[in-house]
Amino acid sequence: MTRPEERGGTAGEALEASEASSVDPAASMSLLTSLLANPLDAGYEHYRAEHGPRPASLIGRVGVFAVAVALGFGAVVATASLRAPAGDVKADLKQQASTRSENVAALDSEVQSLGHAIEQYSDPANAAGTDGTLALQVATTPASGPGIIVTLTDRAAPGKGSGAVRDQDLAMVVNALWGAGAEAISINGQRIGPATFVRTAGSAILVNVTPISSPYEVSAIGDSNALSVALVRGNTGDYLSAAQSVTGMTVSTKVVSSLTMDALAPSVPQYASPVSDPTHGGTS
Repeated sequence: MTRPEERGGTAGEALEASEASSVDPAASMSLLTSLLANPLDAGYEHYRAEHGPRPASLIGRVGVFAVAVALGFGAVVATASLRAPAGDVKADLKQQASTRSENVAALDSEVQSLGHAIEQYSDPANAAGTDGTLALQVATTPASGPGIIVTLTDRAAPGKGSGAVRDQDLAMVVNALWGAGAEAISINGQRIGPATFVRTAGSAILVNVTPISSPYEVSAIGDSNALSVALVRGNTGDYLSAAQSVTGMTVSTKVVSSLTMDALAPSVPQYASPVSDPTHGGTS
């Protein structure tokens, strides 16, 4: 015989199996299906059902209309500018080219005029007929007047450094005096002009092609106060102080009430000419 407990247990299991077979397998997808079919929140649907869709305000409609009108007007202006005739642009470019050509011609004429003036003033024969400033600058006329004498001397006693005055030391002094407004300058009697060079050649220093030796006297005609100050201030003062410390040379300045300088002898250019005699310079 079968026990009641066993019959009862068998009946319960059969009931559970019957309920499980009656459940729809797709019931677990109902929530996902609902979200896909109706994504709006339930509260939103309820609010819309009670209040209806919100009508657009009058100000909003006017704003939209104004923006549309502005965009339309801008499109019309842009289209009209793009369709403008190309002839106006060409005429404008031609006018600009003509104006620039006239400016170039005027500048060219001015350059030629200034070139002729430079040639005229550079001629020593015409320099004497001017106010004398140009003649002084090119050193083609004698000069006299108050000024200073700057003396640079080699170190006599033995010590550290070479002790000799260098060509760059003289050049530094000359440039400082020119910058301070000197009217005329000479070194050991050699007048300084635009083409003058100061170079070391062996143990001597050449001014143009004339050798000079220590002591080197740099004479300058001009305002003695301005010339003296130019040698002790700025880069020149620092340079001379350092040069005296390194080489041991000495620098002294003396104010003179009257100086006289001769004119610079003009240099005559020499040009090479071809040899006409075939016996010179030929190969044997």
